Amino acid sequence: MCGVVSIIYEKDNKQIGNEAVSLLKKLEYRGYDSTGASFFKENGEILLMKKVGSPTKVTQELEIGKHIGQKFIGQVRWATYGAVTNENAQPHEVNCKIHIAGAHNGNISNTDSLKLFLRENGHKVLSDNDGEMLVHMVEHFYAIEFHKLKNPSVEEKKKAFIRAIRTAQSKVIGSYASCIAAPDIPGVFAMKSGSSLYAGKGHDANGDFIVVSSDLTSVLGKTRFLIPLSEGDGLYFTHNEYKIFSLKEEKEWVPSLTRSRLNIADIALQPRYSYFMEQEIASSPSNLDTLLKYYIEEEQERELYDIFEKNYQACRGLLYDIVKLYDIFDSTAIKAHYDTILNNPDFIAMYKVVEKKAPHILKAAESTGFSSEDSQLLNELLSFDVAQLKRLFVLDMLIIWKKKRTIVTYKKRVVEIFKAAKSSTNRIYMVASGTSYHAALIGGYFFNSVAGVAIIPSNPGQFRSNFIDSLAANDIVIGISQSGETKDLVDIFNDIRARYENGVKIFSIVNNENSTIPQEKSDFYLPIMCGPEIAVAATKSFISQVALLYLLALATKLTDDEIKLKLAKIRSVMKFTLESIEMSITDVVLRLFLKPSMHILGTSLIGIAKEGALKIREVVLNHTEGYDSAEFKHGPNTILGKNTLFSFSELEEMHNGFVDFMLELTANKNDAEKAAAKSFLEHL
Repeated sequence: MCGVVSIIYEKDNKQIGNEAVSLLKKLEYRGYDSTGASFFKENGEILLMKKVGSPTKVTQELEIGKHIGQKFIGQVRWATYGAVTNENAQPHEVNCKIHIAGAHNGNISNTDSLKLFLRENGHKVLSDNDGEMLVHMVEHFYAIEFHKLKNPSVEEKKKAFIRAIRTAQSKVIGSYASCIAAPDIPGVFAMKSGSSLYAGKGHDANGDFIVVSSDLTSVLGKTRFLIPLSEGDGLYFTHNEYKIFSLKEEKEWVPSLTRSRLNIADIALQPRYSYFMEQEIASSPSNLDTLLKYYIEEEQERELYDIFEKNYQACRGLLYDIVKLYDIFDSTAIKAHYDTILNNPDFIAMYKVVEKKAPHILKAAESTGFSSEDSQLLNELLSFDVAQLKRLFVLDMLIIWKKKRTIVTYKKRVVEIFKAAKSSTNRIYMVASGTSYHAALIGGYFFNSVAGVAIIPSNPGQFRSNFIDSLAANDIVIGISQSGETKDLVDIFNDIRARYENGVKIFSIVNNENSTIPQEKSDFYLPIMCGPEIAVAATKSFISQVALLYLLALATKLTDDEIKLKLAKIRSVMKFTLESIEMSITDVVLRLFLKPSMHILGTSLIGIAKEGALKIREVVLNHTEGYDSAEFKHGPNTILGKNTLFSFSELEEMHNGFVDFMLELTANKNDAEKAAAKSFLEHL
């Protein structure tokens, strides 16, 4: 994982350096092998600075905050192609045939063949980094397009650059996102081709701007108004204008901005935590509360929800009007549309019914606040008139009802599928990668031991090798993905549809609901709703995935009230553990610190052993394996105590000990034997 970021203003400004520092530091969790920045001035000058080291370190050493420019492109690197060197750091500035600079985030798998092509065509390739190959490829084809033109206008240059991007993209194999700019074209070009990329438009003390980043937090830290980007999109943007173009076809369009539902405070690192992972682990108990809130039907909700059901058509209209607010960006216009909602006769009538039949609901407004996924918008509306708190609280409950209504409907459908599978020949597969696969392994244990239903957990490679050719009508495939964009899983779903059309049922369990897998590849989906996961190593999403799978297994046997009691106990133990375990964890960590190899064994819950091992590998980079306890004796245990790695101090100590032992052993020997021992020790 790496990260790319860019921001552009109308004119050169003195604060863009500070903006660059802030944006790069927000990407530090995505890469800290090297950091780089390129500043483009209005006069066409490009200033490139990059160095091995984390954003925190490099931005200070290179004094990035002091630089001036109109536009900025930066990158943080987690090394994949090429060693950790200054040369392999990004961005890359090239001028073999025409002057451009840019950076990427991702992996380009045909780097070696691209390097050969570039050198054969007169390019001077300075590094082994795949990002340089991408920038050179765009340069190569832009030069060809540019030299076809005579005294080109800026618009003609832009069109030529877009053609060059499409041609380069057709030659490059891999998944990436990138930002590239030329000194004589006012804007920046971005590409979303298999890796995350977000864009937003806003205004600050320096004027209008557009910002693009691999990280949503970086964008939301500057603006809530987002430019919608999809897989396969390119983006050209200046400080106040933008257009999207297809990376494969000759299509261009200008979509409307969207207002983000996320609150930056919910995804930024809070002061009490040092790392995102620490913060995300600590959020796990409250994430269980979210699952209970949406998956478990409560008696005290029925009265209010019955009112909503009886006014179903009116509620649909109100919800549609709320959604419209996300397309309005002027404060006066927002207030006007909000007033039409409050004055809607249907809403006024329904609110009076709530006042009469469920007054206890309204009393909770001041103490609980808003808790729907639109709470940020509702708080903004509340700022117009705090006297409308109770009416906004009803709207908040309406939004929750709508989402919960859908989730409970699909939960019941899934539970019936599991119950039916017990008495049929239909097979159920759970397909996932990495952490999500480990959650699937645990889910298989839950469904077997609790529900008496056989689940076949598999990663995409195993599924393709062992099962995809033998699927039968009415088999069920469940995909599990935090991001909803896992490419291997998308490919599996595509192949199933191509082979079996709708004969095989597909649904998914995801965290990011606005992603490819739930929106385009699944018959339906169930969300885990634990919020964006910023840390590279998944933690809270794993816990929420396991919790939801346990809830679904329990739902085949128990009532909602019984399920709630069991999960409430788990939440209590989890919270107590997080609050009281720090000293014990520290003790264990000190015992295991820098051990060369570890093995975590599991019985039945093999998924936990594997996930524990994965977390150690991801976070500490120690070799660790997760095994089934019974399987461990069939080979892996034979390496215990072997191939141990020693530090230089340990080797010195062992050497000196052996010398002392030999000297003591030969102390009473004759002169010839002593001489032989001395010669051996000197040779040693």
